[in-house]
Amino acid sequence: MFKKKYLKIYLATTIILKAMSVLKTVVGSFPVKNVPVEKAILEIVEMQLKYDINVVSDGEQRADMVGYFENIPGLGRNPRGLYIKSKIMPPYEVKDFVKFKDIELVRKYLEQRNRIDVDVKVAITGPITLGFSTAINGLYYYSGLRDMNIYRDFADALKPFIEEAYRRGYYLQVDEPALSARVIDSKIGVDIVNNILKDLPSNYIDKRTLVHVCGQLNQKIFSDLLNIDTKVLSLAFSAPNVEKNIELLDKQMLYDAGKKLGVGCISVQVSSLENVDSVEVVLKRLSKVKDRVGIENFAFVHPDCGLRALNYDIAETILDRMSNAISLFLK
Repeated sequence: MFKKKYLKIYLATTIILKAMSVLKTVVGSFPVKNVPVEKAILEIVEMQLKYDINVVSDGEQRADMVGYFENIPGLGRNPRGLYIKSKIMPPYEVKDFVKFKDIELVRKYLEQRNRIDVDVKVAITGPITLGFSTAINGLYYYSGLRDMNIYRDFADALKPFIEEAYRRGYYLQVDEPALSARVIDSKIGVDIVNNILKDLPSNYIDKRTLVHVCGQLNQKIFSDLLNIDTKVLSLAFSAPNVEKNIELLDKQMLYDAGKKLGVGCISVQVSSLENVDSVEVVLKRLSKVKDRVGIENFAFVHPDCGLRALNYDIAETILDRMSNAISLFLK
């Protein structure tokens, strides 16, 4: 009884301290393992626990970031992938959405492992990215890729997923790499993304919601991103094409916008173990971001983007070096 009592006190204290510090997370995807999906998910969770990830994902073992949304009305599948065959509509029901089932599997596993110090996150592909990625495979209803109704209709279709994530109490990450890819004007894109968030309670928006935009930014895009209705912007700062994103950071701008950062601190654009950023390189990068915005404006640290395109050993090495660098950085 004595040990159990103090274990609970220790874990509760850990949660309080975690809430006051920088959280380690992942963007979402991992290499797909060649084992049954449920087993793969739990093995991916174990890898994250091994490297002290505070907010874990399911590793997106069933599909890529577009494929999960195949059941949205208006989408079809052709040899190129999902495409737009008719007007995009909200689904009738999202409680059985397979990604939610996988996150619940993760949550139950963490409870079984008595890891109440670790939380779960679901990644929802944003309306600009989902709209563009499906439209380029076929477009048989809207007037063209620049038809803003595509993206507005996807925003409406994604709202039920966003609201269900809130009801379940997950950390919510909206993935919008298309905002940095200049698919549409970033100001218009931000307004559309805000449409899927506007009905969420402010407490959830402030504490458990972030928008992830990997890719190269410019001053206009960065300024527009500061108008996203979330507390946290998750950005990439590590790969050669995004290192200059650090130069856009401004402490006063973050303060004025009421924003904190998810800091992409290690590159995922690597082809071999020899190319993985060293602990020293990651530590130096974290220090550069700190010099620009102050550590008080760090909410999360994570790899630049998802790990799906890598092999398993490289993905694990990335987590290992990131975790070691962050431990040194926070000393």
